[in-house]
Formats: sequence, structure tokens, C-alpha cells
Amino acid sequence: MAIKKFNRCVKDDMNIEEIALKIELLERQNLSKSAEMTNYTQSALTSKVKKMEAEIGQEVFKRTPQGLKITDVGIQYLHFLKLITQEYEEFLQAVGPKQTTLNFGTSHTTIKIYGASIMNALQTNDIPIDVDFTVESSTSINQKVHNAEMDCALTSNPIKHYTDLNYDILAKETFEVISNNTHIIRFEECSPVTLLVLSKGCMYTRAMAEWLKNNQVPFTMKEIKSVSSILDFLQIDNTIAVLNTKLLDLYNYTNIHCYDLQQLNKTIETVYIYKKNESEQSPILHLKKVIESLLEDSIEQS
Repeated sequence: MAIKKFNRCVKDDMNIEEIALKIELLERQNLSKSAEMTNYTQSALTSKVKKMEAEIGQEVFKRTPQGLKITDVGIQYLHFLKLITQEYEEFLQAVGPKQTTLNFGTSHTTIKIYGASIMNALQTNDIPIDVDFTVESSTSINQKVHNAEMDCALTSNPIKHYTDLNYDILAKETFEVISNNTHIIRFEECSPVTLLVLSKGCMYTRAMAEWLKNNQVPFTMKEIKSVSSILDFLQIDNTIAVLNTKLLDLYNYTNIHCYDLQQLNKTIETVYIYKKNESEQSPILHLKKVIESLLEDSIEQS
């Protein structure tokens, strides 16, 4: 009978969260204080104590005028639960760190350049981080990290900086304004042009759109998600595109004309965005180190 009770007790206690709650109750010996420290009401904790005692078959607390006082059986049970917790922690250390999934924000340009390299680095080095990519504009990504809808992001440096976020500059990217080399645009004529972009919210797009407005060049903007399609569309008259320099190098497209436009800053900072309260050992900062290593390797190769 005692063996059956023991086996039932172990089986019921193998939920590590339940074990932690029982340790809290037995150590604090104050249901009101324990209610403040947990998400349970005092009546719910009273039920937990009754269930605990029913599992063991003996009282773990004495009810005194001064409150609860742990019994000798309760002390033994507390010791037993702590042993389970210690063995569980030793088991986790033995099998290695558990995999963490991060909701990672990135722009269309950034994922095309770095997405595959990031995933390959994580898998090749057996790093226990799984990345779920969310592709949006840098402005939207910035706000979602601030609202804790994303864990972190790698994107162009957004215009707005939130005080609770870090914006660590990892690279300085350049972009090009291009057209097909058979359809060179004369911007000084102020003829209407079509601007092809990967994302309307991209910082490259913002910079080029502002330049066109400042120089009174009428334009319409077309968002096209594929780089190869953008390059195909450049064969249409009066059509230009704005693309990251590294993207152009990846596609090795030769039939283009690059424009050197006055008062257009074609350098954009790429930043890693995350909450300021992250610890040095967090998966978010571990991922940052992986990306930094990739960027360093790409600089050395170039």
C-alpha cells in the first residue's frame, strides 16, 4: 500500500510547475503570502494543500492559532520534492540546453541577404535557437518589438527609437538607384517615373521617395516582392528601382545603369533591435552574436 501511494505521488508530481508550487507552499507556510507570489487565490491554494495531504495520506501542516506550521511529514515531503527538482535540473544539464523559439522580425531585403545564412549558422553549429521569421517594414517591426509582439529584429535603422529598446548597429548597408541600361532616366527633365521597390515601408524606399519629391520628379510607386521580377520590369520605359547593393551582387545582373544622385545618402544602418532588459545569456543576445559573426565573415570575404 505504501509503495502504491509513493508511486502515485511521484506520478502526480512529475509536472515540474506543480512541484514548484508545492515547494512554495511548504517553505512559506503562509497561504496568504503564497497567493501574493503566485497566480492562485488563497482558496485555490487551500485546495492544493488538501490534495497534497490526500496524496500522502498524512497532514503536511498543523493548523495553529498562529497559522500553519509544517509537520515532520511535511519536512520530509519538502526534501523529497527538492530532490526531484535537483535531479530534473541535472537531467536538463546532461541533455543540453532546450531549444528556444524566437519571433524574429526582418525586412524583405534583410531576409533575402541574411535569412538563409542565419538558419545555416544555427543548424551547423547546433545552436538551440529556432527562428520564426516575420517579414515586414522596419517601422512596423520596430513597433512590434516595442509592444513585445516580436522578440528581436534585424532591419534598417528606423526613424523612431523607443526608450525601452536597444538599437545596436551591426552593419552599414548601401543601396542603388537603377534602371535598365537601355532606358536611362533624365531626372532633370522631371518626367513621370515608376519606382519599383521590394517594400513601400523600406528605409531605402523612403530615402528615394523623399529625393524624388524634393527634386519635383512626379512618380508612382509599385511594390514587387521579387528581385528578379523587379529587374524584369526595368525593361519598361521610365522605370527605376531601388535595391540593396548586396542584393544586386547576389543576382549578378549586368544590364543596369546605376545613378549617382546628388544629395541622396545611399547608406543605411542595419540594426539589431531588442529589449534593454535582456541578460547576457539570453537567446536573443546569443542570436545577435551569431549574426555579428556572419557579418564579420562577409566583410573579410569582400
